[in-house]
Amino acid sequence: MASQGSKLFACAPAVHFFSHTMPVLLGLLLFSILLTPGDSLECETCIATSSNCSGMLMNCSANEDTCAVSLTESKVDQISVQNIVKGCSSTKACGQGPYSINLGKMFTSRGVAVCCKGANCSSISVPLPPINNTVNGKKCPACYSILSPCSSSDVAECTGAEDQCLDLSIKSGTIKITMKGCTTKSYCDALSQNAKKTLKEAAFGMIDGKCTEANKAPPSSRFPLLALSWLLLVKILL
Repeated sequence: MASQGSKLFACAPAVHFFSHTMPVLLGLLLFSILLTPGDSLECETCIATSSNCSGMLMNCSANEDTCAVSLTESKVDQISVQNIVKGCSSTKACGQGPYSINLGKMFTSRGVAVCCKGANCSSISVPLPPINNTVNGKKCPACYSILSPCSSSDVAECTGAEDQCLDLSIKSGTIKITMKGCTTKSYCDALSQNAKKTLKEAAFGMIDGKCTEANKAPPSSRFPLLALSWLLLVKILL
């Protein structure tokens, strides 16, 4: 099955790869912010392109006091895809609230991560945040690209609570994806939480990202974001 998937993506054009990768990627990216290794609490871990999944138990670190479930819905070229991820977390990390990401006309995403414990994680209902297409007057450079430089000639009209400009560069092996657009403060807060992760996770993939206030000059500094679950994405899609 894995070899068939590899052949399929090897033959497909970049835009085909991108449209299938992005919805899964952003759900993983949001949830990777919550993941850390350890050996105390046990949580169910799984990922699926649907609204529910089940999997094996994973040992969590001593400072993680809860399990978490992340649900994301992303739209690429008018095609909507939901993906769910379950794993270990802390109440501080999974309490950031709902988020949305808007990379312009071609791509939007919304999602939320909620805390849970025990059997409740299997039956918990994770509500997606409501769609808010009301333009709020803020704008951000917008683009997305795979394997090539990302041009910010387009502009995303921020909607709803989106008041931050997002700039992400994701790299694992020879794969590099760049994304720019509008997002919410809740997503940026989650990204900054991820900057505190251990260097052990660097082997699984590097995410370099920053958030700046919409319509204002970006700062000169960046924070490194180490995404453990990016390795899962590469294995699933390649």
